[in-house]
Amino acid sequence: MTISTPIGNGIPEMATVAELKKILDIGKDTAYTLVKRKDFPSIKLGKEYRVFIDQLGEWLMKQQKNK
Repeated sequence: MTISTPIGNGIPEMATVAELKKILDIGKDTAYTLVKRKDFPSIKLGKEYRVFIDQLGEWLMKQQKNK
């Protein structure tokens, strides 16, 4: 699995939905449910979603605290 690397200064690393599935070991439906959430660190570029890798861990920790 390869994750997109920064293109230049200030451009964060991003993962595709397929990469998110592998990172979190989740299914396609769950991955798309996550990227469509307003509080999830993702962005829609054209027809595809990208996940901000540097913010993913923080988001997961917040979910654990909110249990």
